[in-house]
Amino acid sequence: MMGRTSWQLLLALAAGAGLITYLVLSGLDGRGLLPVPVPALSGLGPATLAAVLLALGRNVRRMIKRQPTSMTPIGAARVVMLAKASALVGAAMVGYFGAQLLLTLDNLAAPLPREQAWAAGFALVACLVLVGVALLVEWWCRVPPEDHDRKTARPSGAPTPA
Repeated sequence: MMGRTSWQLLLALAAGAGLITYLVLSGLDGRGLLPVPVPALSGLGPATLAAVLLALGRNVRRMIKRQPTSMTPIGAARVVMLAKASALVGAAMVGYFGAQLLLTLDNLAAPLPREQAWAAGFALVACLVLVGVALLVEWWCRVPPEDHDRKTARPSGAPTPA
């Protein structure tokens, strides 16, 4: 049985990825190497994944509430796994883009660092949205607990277990 993703794990992933990225990129900058560019459309992938995950999660939620949907139980299990993976990868990407943003803040007057800051900021926000949507979908996919009365109810005259 899979447990819910803890915010402590996500925070540790973001901090670890951010620290490693910051140290590596600072080391490259100290050697005079060009900075690693952040494409302007870097946030488009996480934002698209968040939208798809939200749509899939709504179908799972409808299935759990026994409302009409095309979602199957195996499809629901796949959506839960996608949500968990998206939360973990999204948290690591938050750290990466956060470090990229931090490294550009010292020279915003120049055009290239300013463009890099905007791109990294957009990607950072998109990754935060992805993590939030993934946690929401993971919460939606909880299976409701069985009715306690159904578990303990025995037909009349049934022997009591020893």
